[in-house]
Amino acid sequence: MTADLAARIFASMNIETIKEFIQSRKILLGCIAGGMAVLLAGYVIFSVQQSIARENARIAEQNRIEQERVLKEKQDAKRAKVIESMKRLIETGNAETALTVAEQNKELMNNELRAMIHLATEKDLLDRIDRTSKWNYADLAKYYAELADLDPENSKYRKELKGYDKKLRKKLERKLYDQAQALPIRDFKANMDIYEELVQLNPGEKLYKSKYDFYREKYDAFMKDLEKFGPKPELSADGKFYPEVEKYLKSSAMSPETLEMESATDCYYTDSGWLVGCTYSEKNEVGVRRSEFMWFTITNSTVQKVEPGGAYTVN
Repeated sequence: MTADLAARIFASMNIETIKEFIQSRKILLGCIAGGMAVLLAGYVIFSVQQSIARENARIAEQNRIEQERVLKEKQDAKRAKVIESMKRLIETGNAETALTVAEQNKELMNNELRAMIHLATEKDLLDRIDRTSKWNYADLAKYYAELADLDPENSKYRKELKGYDKKLRKKLERKLYDQAQALPIRDFKANMDIYEELVQLNPGEKLYKSKYDFYREKYDAFMKDLEKFGPKPELSADGKFYPEVEKYLKSSAMSPETLEMESATDCYYTDSGWLVGCTYSEKNEVGVRRSEFMWFTITNSTVQKVEPGGAYTVN
């Protein structure tokens, strides 16, 4: 190859001489080598950082486990003292206090403490039963109901509950029957309600059913008879007056604008209609306010009769 030919070849490659070509290759290789060195250094740093992070995590986990172990030891020791204290209290007849101790240490709850609470609860209920009069069927039934819920497999508790529940029902039956005997016959609604309860308590007693049917018939007939009086008057939202009475008083007052309704009784019934009592006041011609209580008989939403406050006595 002649010098001219070589020059033409390198000229086409934008490289003037072989020496420059070689030099460019050296620069390229140097750049590659430098980049590799940087990458290698970065990898080493990353690996060291990862190693440090893993070590820190391991130490933190060890510390956590150690803290949990120490805490568990403290809780176990405290729980053991609580359980021992509860045992002594239960043995000495202070089960209720034992339950208070458990409530104050509920953060220590586990199966062992739950079992001790179960025992204390049972013993406390049994102590309450021992302290309760044998005639106090209501409380005895309540305590045995709680025991039956606490220990469903205990047939004794269920049997006692059934017995006291039966006694309680009989006691209630006697009480209701005595109330019915004391009621006036004309109080149809009250009699009907009591005999309805008695029927539910003792469905087999024919007397209760016949009495209920009797008073129900009387009550229904009575309510039908009341229809002739129109709707029952209703108290105002503030409970101070009946609108029918206010309307009547305003229509007959000397100074309607001064009328004030102050209070009212319940609504009763008479042979003449619905009976209500109202206290009201108004100013007279000289501006003096005077308060007065009167009875008003209402039929079909209209006042039909006005009577003085002493005309009726409400028991």
